[in-house]
Amino acid sequence: MNASARDAWSYCPRFGDQQLRTATRADGWTAHDIAMHTADSNYGLALMVLGEIPPNNQINQQTGWMSVDDLNEQRRQKNATLPRAKVMTRMASSFDHARRAIETIDGLRRARPARPAPYQRAMVERIVDHAGEHRHDLGTAAG
Repeated sequence: MNASARDAWSYCPRFGDQQLRTATRADGWTAHDIAMHTADSNYGLALMVLGEIPPNNQINQQTGWMSVDDLNEQRRQKNATLPRAKVMTRMASSFDHARRAIETIDGLRRARPARPAPYQRAMVERIVDHAGEHRHDLGTAAG
């Protein structure tokens, strides 16, 4: 997770205010959209792992994962006007929450090998994989 956070952070400062909103991937998402999506996702998944909020989306039977496309688009639109400084703050906070979730799961594993629950492990793995996927997106957009 630390490598994903460090790499994502290394790409974000490369984007000026204008480029953050104009550098896009093939589906039209800007670097701003990708950074905010990563921050939102890491934060939400970390809170679920920590038991602070329940999973709130239906499971897609084909993928075995939450169906989040509608939520992602709603959040994308809501966050579209946030300034660069807010993007950076939310990215930092989301990685802090993700680290805390990972450390908590590691602590549970050492304390009681039968814990954590399988869904918590799956969510931690998803946090790490998801951050890596979008780290790649940001790197590509940064050029």
